[in-house]
Amino acid sequence: QEGLGDRLFELTYPVVDFAVPAGRPSFQTLVISQDRLPTGFVDEMMRTSTAAGDIDAVGGLRARVVSLNGEDFGEIERIELRACPVGQSGGCSQFDILFSVDDLFRRRQQTVNLNPGLRNFKDLFVGNDQVRVELVLRPGITTSRSLEARLEWAVQAVGNLD
Repeated sequence: QEGLGDRLFELTYPVVDFAVPAGRPSFQTLVISQDRLPTGFVDEMMRTSTAAGDIDAVGGLRARVVSLNGEDFGEIERIELRACPVGQSGGCSQFDILFSVDDLFRRRQQTVNLNPGLRNFKDLFVGNDQVRVELVLRPGITTSRSLEARLEWAVQAVGNLD
């Protein structure tokens, strides 16, 4: 664990319920966006007596999608959670990945854990009261059944990186 720094605090965001409708073609990604999600960073920095200069990195801590209706994610190929500035033209891009998971197709999982990306989101989360967040799902085939699910996720602020 050398060089990974110290977790200064973590923030868990409200869950997001979403649906993947049946009949969604594989070439069409599904984007569930929150256009103005409060970051909560200013309050948490005050609560923990953390200065902006103490934070070296902000990134994903944990994220998962959970089926609510017993259907699995076997028809989905890839899931990404992206974060970017509010009002960014065209929404979040492939460079804004906070979490992702690949190779889900035909795995039949009802709970999918997403992997934190490598990008440092400090400037975005520390510098803004609100961010845009997009959950992006790419089907592997045309979906044959409706999936109701929930996204749960949290980020962490890290300091003392070597």
